[in-house]
Amino acid sequence: MSSIPVKWAGILAALLGGARAAAPATSILVDPRPFRDANAAAHGEAKVNWLDADANDDAACTRCFAAVELQRYLRRMTGRPDDFRVVGADDAPPGDWILVGMPPSNAPASKLAGPAPSDLGPEGHVIRTSRADGRRVHVLAGGDRVGTLYAAYDLLHRAGCRWFAPGALHEEVPRIEALPDVNVKSRPSFLTRGFHAWENRGDEAFLLWMARNRLNYWCVEQTGHPRMRKLGIRMSCGAHDAQKHFLDPDGAYPYNHARFDGDDKRPDDPYPVSPDFRGDADKNGTLSRFEAHPEWFAMVSGRRVPGIRGEFGTNYCTSDPHATAEFMKAYVRALIDGLYRDADVVRFWTLDGGKWCQCPACKALGTPTDRNLLLVHALDREIKAARAAGKLHRPILIRFLAYADVLDPPTRPLPDRFDYGTCMATFFPIARSYAFAFADPRSARNARYVAQLRGWAADPTRHYRGRICIGEYYNVSGFKCLPACFMHTMATDIGTYHRAGARYFHYMHCTTAEMGNKALTNYQMARQLWDVATDCEALWTDYFARRYGPAAETMRGFYLLLEKMLSNVRELKYGLAPRLNGGAANLFPSAEMRYERAEGVTCAGPTFLEIVAHGKTCRQLIDRALSLQLPDRIRARIVEDERLFTYGERTVAYYHACVEGFRAARAGRKDDARRHLARAVKLADQFRRDKTSPRHSSSHANAPDALSASRAAGAIDRLRRMIDKTG
Repeated sequence: MSSIPVKWAGILAALLGGARAAAPATSILVDPRPFRDANAAAHGEAKVNWLDADANDDAACTRCFAAVELQRYLRRMTGRPDDFRVVGADDAPPGDWILVGMPPSNAPASKLAGPAPSDLGPEGHVIRTSRADGRRVHVLAGGDRVGTLYAAYDLLHRAGCRWFAPGALHEEVPRIEALPDVNVKSRPSFLTRGFHAWENRGDEAFLLWMARNRLNYWCVEQTGHPRMRKLGIRMSCGAHDAQKHFLDPDGAYPYNHARFDGDDKRPDDPYPVSPDFRGDADKNGTLSRFEAHPEWFAMVSGRRVPGIRGEFGTNYCTSDPHATAEFMKAYVRALIDGLYRDADVVRFWTLDGGKWCQCPACKALGTPTDRNLLLVHALDREIKAARAAGKLHRPILIRFLAYADVLDPPTRPLPDRFDYGTCMATFFPIARSYAFAFADPRSARNARYVAQLRGWAADPTRHYRGRICIGEYYNVSGFKCLPACFMHTMATDIGTYHRAGARYFHYMHCTTAEMGNKALTNYQMARQLWDVATDCEALWTDYFARRYGPAAETMRGFYLLLEKMLSNVRELKYGLAPRLNGGAANLFPSAEMRYERAEGVTCAGPTFLEIVAHGKTCRQLIDRALSLQLPDRIRARIVEDERLFTYGERTVAYYHACVEGFRAARAGRKDDARRHLARAVKLADQFRRDKTSPRHSSSHANAPDALSASRAAGAIDRLRRMIDKTG
């Protein structure tokens, strides 16, 4: 290691107290330019133009925020509130140093650590501890500004800090004498790590928790865009409602149509008059898009229909070049200065499970997937044209669907010059089973998805040769925020996805507060996505010890059984619940979940009675944990877990009461049926009062109360009528 130039030389003063020396003062060196000082830079995100070509203010803001975060936590950890001053990178204070950033932003770093590695890539970072000229120096530097922020959080993590969930309650900030020596280079295994969302529902605590766990994917609908940019959080936009937004058949035609009066103030019509034009057919005085151009919309059973109904229905006639031109033009306008003006990633989705136009020209384009990829290419070309014209000043990535109607891989070559650098498939295994790992051959439900993913990502004869994003469903809408645990499933699956070539990952409907039991899912996901080789056994040991202290072993046993209790959550919520609601004669027709095990009956997943039994043992374990002498913060965490678990416990108990009631009624055991009905009614009353458990998620996964969230609120009336009928 070369010696430090005189400019940065300092004298180490060892102040003795009793028989041992006190820790030397430590300074955090960071370059705040172009801001006046580090504090102004760290909190100056609103003054930064994040989308211009000058990255200096962007980098200073994030870099200095990293320094301020280090100061905040190191003062707490060491109990030295006057130490860890943040000073300019050109200063040379005495004592030890923490250098935040690499050249040119931090000249001392180059003297002490040499140039940054060239292979860090976006968000990668190095941490190096050295000793030179009597001082101890930590260098924290990233491949970009966000990598430098992640270096700070990585150092704090290695010193014992944990951010298990949003908010002060869920932080663990240990007392330490000094920082550990670290010499590490780290890069993320997955480049996208976070959550699919589309609503303004993440507060500052949630966004900080994301950054501290190196998560980087949220939505443009969230307020506080400058703060998200500072934290390295990329903003996504778009959903199944894009056609409704940008090609709404019921919306007013936006041009001055040659054969319609009353729209003279609108721009000139760039499209020829439709041969199917029939004027203002509904006589409301406004020309709609469908009235102006019926040929733009789907042909169904030989006639054109305005098939778009919000997120659902029938996709527009994608073979019509004018319809596609108008759709793409409107979409890109939203990226330039409209609804999506700050987005980095476009989720370019067709209608949810939509049908497709049946006209001969559309059929000639191939399968729905083949047609969809033509649309993706068209949007990408329109974005590139806007950038070339100087109308759009930031790179835009497109994530398109491999899901439902477009789950099958393409059957023909992609368009010429299809850009794999900007267009990527997102693979959504929405109906998968969590009773088994994704690639476990015992699950017939999952086997289809395994084959489809191979068709997109690994089949040597495949047409698509681009990147893969995985869209998981750890809180899919029908789960309604149940406290499901996926610790062992995730431990296997994330590696499976990575080996299949996926380097991008998110899941839908994450809760943003009061995570309770679900905190482990989110924390473990963050650690595995950063490092796919994470030792999950070691992670769990650390998690339970730090989060639950004296209750660690009891709570680990609770989580192990909670995972078993709700591993078959898809069959519970999408199979059993609607069958209870409809009073189905056979409540357990699927091998994925039988009522109980029986000789000669195929049973692929946990049975219903096993689920009930696991729930009872979970209750015993969490009650045992709460009976222990615990620090207040740990007790409060378990209380939050218990509150959410009670929601899951009551859900299973409600299903159980209804199942046993139906079984008794069909067997002619009227008294037993009435007893089970009374139990179901009591649980339903408790459910109605619980308006807090199914919340803090997206509007899709929330519910007004726990009874609605059960998806089986009608089972009681069905059971009552059945008892009355047999009585």
